[in-house]
Amino acid sequence: MNDDASEVRRLLGPLRDRPVSVDQERLALRRARVVSILKRDVRALAEARVTRARRRAAYVVLALAAAASVPFALQHFGQRAVAPSALAITFVGSVGQTTAQSGVTPRTLQVGEALHDDPGEIESAANGSAELVTSAGLGLNLGGATRISLSGLVGARALNQVELRQGLLTCSVPHLNEGQRFSVQTPDARVVVHGTVFSVRVDSKRTHGSETCVEVTDGVVIVQHAGSETALNAGDRWGCDASASAPASGNAAPLPLPLPLPLPDGAVSERHTVPHSGARHAERSTLGEESRLLQDALAAERVGQRERAQSLLNQLLTRYPKSPLSGEARRASSRIAGASTGK
Repeated sequence: MNDDASEVRRLLGPLRDRPVSVDQERLALRRARVVSILKRDVRALAEARVTRARRRAAYVVLALAAAASVPFALQHFGQRAVAPSALAITFVGSVGQTTAQSGVTPRTLQVGEALHDDPGEIESAANGSAELVTSAGLGLNLGGATRISLSGLVGARALNQVELRQGLLTCSVPHLNEGQRFSVQTPDARVVVHGTVFSVRVDSKRTHGSETCVEVTDGVVIVQHAGSETALNAGDRWGCDASASAPASGNAAPLPLPLPLPLPDGAVSERHTVPHSGARHAERSTLGEESRLLQDALAAERVGQRERAQSLLNQLLTRYPKSPLSGEARRASSRIAGASTGK
C-alpha cells in the first residue's frame, strides 16, 4: 500500500510543483478550443451513426431484391437451358425444279441450300419431287405439284408445324421429347404426331368429302377435323375413301391417278400411261394399293428399315408385275440391296 502511495505522489509531483495559471482570458481560449473539438467529434459520431443506419438499410433492400430475383433467374436460365436451338432446314434436292416464293418473283432452290428464315411458299415440279430435312431429323418429301409453307417451322413464331396447301407430302418424324409434337396443317384438317412416318395429300378439286387424305406408315397419328379427332395406326387411312370423290350423279367418274411419287436423287422420272377402254378402270382399281406399297417402302427406306422396305417392294412386284410403278420399285429394290451388302 505504501509503495502505491509513493508512486502516486511521485506522478503528481510535477503538477503540485508547477504553477497553475488562473488567467481568465487563457482559460476561455482553452475552453473554446476544447468545446470546438468536442462538438466536431459529436457531429462526426452522429454522421457515422446515420451512415451506418443507411448502409444497413441498403443491405437489407439489396438482400430482399436478391431473394426476390432468385426464382426469376432460375426460371430464366432454366428456360434458356431447355430452349431449342434455332432450327436449320436443308434443301436436299429434287427431281425437276423446286421454287420458293416469298415475294413477287419465285426463285429456284439450290441443292444443299440452308433455309434459316422463312423461304415463303415452296413448290415442287409438276412431274417431280423434292426433299428437305431439318437439323432435328425431320424429313419432308414433296410429291409432284406440291405446295407447302414452312413459316410454322422457322422464325420466332415457329410451332413445329408445316402447312400443306396442295399435293402430296410424306413426313418422317423422329421421336420427340415428352410434350413435343409435330403437325401438318391442311385447308380442312390438322394431322398431329409425336414421331412416325405418314403421308398427307391435299386435293382442292375434290367436290365431295375432305380435301385431305392421310395414310399412316408407322406409329400413331391424330387427325383433327370438323371439331373431332380420329386416331390412326400403322396401315390406317383417313379421308382417302374413293366414294368421297364421286360426283352426285349416278355415273361415277373414274378416280384420278395419284400424284407422282418421290424418286431417289438422280433418278429419271418416267411418265406412265394407263390404257384406255375397260382395262383402264381395272388397272386404276389396284393402282391405289400399288401406290401405297411403294410409298410405304420408300418411307421405310428413309428411316433405315431396309428389310421392311424390301418386303413391301417384293409384295408390289409379285402381286402387280405389270404395274406402271414396277420400274421405280425395281430401282428402289436394287438400291436397298446394294446398301445392305455395303456396295
